[in-house]
Amino acid sequence: MHHERSQRPWCVIGAGPSGLTALKNLLAAGLPAECLEREDALGGNWDFNSPASSLFASTRLISSKTLTAYTDFPMPRQWPAYPDHRQCLEYLRNYARHFDLLPHIRRCSVVERIEPAPQSREASGGWIVHATGRAAQHYAGVVIATGHNRVPRFPTQSNAFSGILLHACEYKSPTQPVAIAGKRVLVIGGGNSGCDIAAECAQHAGQTVHSTRRGYFVVPRLLFGRPADLRSERLLKLGLPLWLRRWISLRAIDRTIGLPHRHGLARPDHKLWQTHPVVNDELYRQIKAGRIRPAADIKRIDGATVEFQDGHSEAFDVVICATGYQLSLPFIAAEHLCVPANDDCPRLYLNLLHPSRDDIAAVGLIQPDSGQWGLTDLQSQLVAHMASAAQRVPRAAAWLYRQRQQPRPTGTSDYLDSPRHRLEVEHFAYRKQLLRLIAGMQRRSESSGVAGLG
Repeated sequence: MHHERSQRPWCVIGAGPSGLTALKNLLAAGLPAECLEREDALGGNWDFNSPASSLFASTRLISSKTLTAYTDFPMPRQWPAYPDHRQCLEYLRNYARHFDLLPHIRRCSVVERIEPAPQSREASGGWIVHATGRAAQHYAGVVIATGHNRVPRFPTQSNAFSGILLHACEYKSPTQPVAIAGKRVLVIGGGNSGCDIAAECAQHAGQTVHSTRRGYFVVPRLLFGRPADLRSERLLKLGLPLWLRRWISLRAIDRTIGLPHRHGLARPDHKLWQTHPVVNDELYRQIKAGRIRPAADIKRIDGATVEFQDGHSEAFDVVICATGYQLSLPFIAAEHLCVPANDDCPRLYLNLLHPSRDDIAAVGLIQPDSGQWGLTDLQSQLVAHMASAAQRVPRAAAWLYRQRQQPRPTGTSDYLDSPRHRLEVEHFAYRKQLLRLIAGMQRRSESSGVAGLG
C-alpha cells in the first residue's frame, strides 16, 4: 500500500514563485511531481502581460534582491539592488530552466476541485485533483501555491461612487486602463501599492488625494547607500533587542527621509514594525511639492462626492482602491485547510502545514516583512522532507507531527489586528523556525540510514 502511494506524483498548484520552488524541492528529494498552472506561461503575478497579474508597469521589488532570492540561486550581481518586474520574471524563468522544471509544468490547467482520496485497501490516501481538460487524477500529495492576491477587497462604500472606480490590481499606468491626466484622483490605502500609485498619479493628475486609516512609518529603499532591509538584517544578526533595533532604525530613517510628522503627517498610532513596512522613496517628495494631499479615512461616498472622517468633502473623477485582497482558495473545502467558520484564513502550522495530514501544504501563504522567495524555498524544503519522511522515515514523520501540535511560534513583533496582517510573519524569526525544523528532519533521516535532502 505505501509502495503504491509512493509511485504517485505530488501535485503543485500554481507556477508562480512559490510553485516553482515547491516543484524544484520535491523533484530534488526524488519525489515525482508535476505542476498545474492556470495560465499559458509561468511566473504567476510577476508576468505583467498575464491577465491575472496585479502588477503595474513601474512595479519593482520593495525587498532587496539579496533577501528576496531563492536560497541556491542568487540574482545577478550586475542587477540593481531592487530589480523591476521584468527582471523578476526573467529570474523566475531562468530558475525554472536551470533546475529543468519546464517538462514538469502543465500549462492552461485550471484546478477546479481537490478532495481527499478515499481510503481503501488499494489506495492509501492522497488527493483527487480535478482540472480542466484533464481526467481527475489521484496524487500522493498536494502543494497549494496559488498566492493570496487574487480577489480584490473594496471598501464597503465604494459601490456608491459614480465616477471611475478601480482596484489597485486593475491600475497599470497613468494611461491604462484610464488616462488620469488632469483628473481629480483619490487613492485609498496606505500600503505599498497605495503609496506607489499615489506618488505616480501625482505626477500626472490634476489633483491627487491620498486617504489612509492611520499614519504609517515609511522606509526608504536605501539607508546611507545600502538597502534598508540589509541594514535591518545586520541588527537582527547582532541579536539586538527589539527596542534598540527600533531606536537605531528610527534615527536612520529620520536622518534620510524624515519621520511622518516632519512632513505634516499624523504620527503613527503604532510602533515601527507593528505594520507591514511601507517602502517608498517618492511619497514624501510629492507631498512636499504639493502634488499629493494626505487625507483621513473615508466616511461616506455619494455619487462623485467623498466625505472623509474629519468632516470635509470633495468630488473626484477617479477612485483607486489599494485596499488589499480577500484570501480565496475556491477549489478546496474550508475544512480541509482548518478554516474556522465565518473566516477565510486557514489555521496551518507556520501558515504552511496541516496539523495532522502529511500530504498537503500551502507554500507562500505568508506576508513577510522582507523578501519572500527565499522563505518559500525553505518552506518547500520542509514540505519535501515531510513528504519523503512519510514514505521512508517514520521516526522523522512522527517528530514533525509532534512539532505541529505545539502552539504557533510567535515572532518578535506584535502586528496590528487588521486584515492586512493576518498572514504577516517576521522574516528572521520565521526563517529560524523553518531552518530548525529542516535540520531536525535531516538529522532523523540520516540517523535512520536514509540520506537527507539537499
